[in-house]
Order: sequence, then C-alpha cells, then structure tokens
Amino acid sequence: MVLSTSEQQFSFREEWLKNGSVRLHYVESGWDSPSSLTPVVYPHIGFGTAEVFIPEMKALSPRRCVACSLRGRGNSDAPEAGYSFEENVSDIDAVVNHLTFDRICVMGFSLGVTYSIAYAAQHPELVSGLVLLDYPARYPKFSAGWAERWSSEPSIKDNPDRMRGMRGLERESTEVLLWDKLDAIESPILLIGGCAEGALLKPEHVEKYRQHCRNLEVAIFPNSGHMVWQPDYDRFISRVNKFLDYIDDQRR
Repeated sequence: MVLSTSEQQFSFREEWLKNGSVRLHYVESGWDSPSSLTPVVYPHIGFGTAEVFIPEMKALSPRRCVACSLRGRGNSDAPEAGYSFEENVSDIDAVVNHLTFDRICVMGFSLGVTYSIAYAAQHPELVSGLVLLDYPARYPKFSAGWAERWSSEPSIKDNPDRMRGMRGLERESTEVLLWDKLDAIESPILLIGGCAEGALLKPEHVEKYRQHCRNLEVAIFPNSGHMVWQPDYDRFISRVNKFLDYIDDQRR
C-alpha cells in the first residue's frame, strides 16, 4: 500500500511470521531506509493492533519502523491459551529475530511500556534506546470482566478471535513488577507523560524511574492526558525525533 503526501511518498507493507505455532501479523515501513537510522519497533497496548502505529510510521519516515499485533490481537492468531506476560514479550523477540535487526529502539505506549522494558532487559545488546509513553513499570493482574469492558472496541467487537485473545490475557495475567529490570538497561530512555486528566504516569512513578534508570530523559506535557500525542502531535513527534537522532549519533 502506498500513501501519498505533498512532501514524499510513504509506503508500508503487511507481513506475517511464526512464533512457534502462533502466526503473527506485522506492519513495516522504511525497509530501504539508510542503515544509519536506528529502526523503531513498536509493541502496542493491551487491546491494540499493529495498524495503530501507521501515523507514527509516516511521521518518522524515512526511518524503518515495525509494529506487530501480539497474539490474540489484530490479524494475529488467537490461540486458546498462551497469553502470559512472558509469551507476549516473546512475540517481540520473534519479530526482531525474523527481521534480523542488530540494533533497535523500542517504543511502548501504555501497557506496551511493560513489554518494552522486559524485552530491553532481556536483550541489552540489541536495544539502543527506549521510548516509554505514560505508564509505570508494572504489568497488572487484570480484574474479572476486564476483557468484556473492551468488547465494544472496533477491533474487538463482533470478533470471536479477538475476544478469545482478550479473555486469555485476563485469565493468564499476573502482576509483574519491572522496576528492577530497569537497573540492567544501560541504553538511553525517553519517558514521556502527561499532566492532564487521564494520564497514568504519576509523579511517584517518574521518581521511581529516576531511581532505577541510568540514562533517563523525562518530558511531561502539561496539557496531555494518557494519549501524550494529543493535543499537540507535532510536539510529540519532535520530541521523539530528537531522541532518535541522539541514539543515531550514539551508534555512530
């Protein structure tokens, strides 16, 4: 698929890969970008899909970007079981291995922050940087009925496979604290949060990040809630691009 803008041609492609028996769907852009630009890998939020990252892929063009629908979400397989935190993180591992990246930046929003931290702690040799958007370093135990509360979402509604995935996430979830995992991450981290109603990154969380991160930048947007790219998308992209340029320079 090719999208045209007044400045340039933007294109992305959809592909599939296997993590064991689970078929995963991913979206990729900038596969022919200069090798000096660090690729960005995006694990989505709890009920998200790979496609939600396409606007950011376009905004970050020509940088190579990849977003995968984790098991049970989007167009990926929704097995009957296998939705633990560790198995979700393994889907990121499968994508990176499939594409044979040698260095990447991982960007996580909301629940995707927890997957991003866990992956970076497991693979410090691959992760040149982390962008963490408005979430603490804690994966929750989902309360009963969590899956049903998301059943009206367009990507889930009237889709038995997606509901099976959401119920699996709820059923197999356990609380995972990841603050200590940050101690092992030496690569630069950009933490972006909001101050407005709905923001999930609280001042006490920022302080804990400061305590555990060796190389941390913090950007708090006063008029943003949980969706930190609103109401000023250009501000958000500019801040992310500045960080990506920095880790590009560090790699050189």
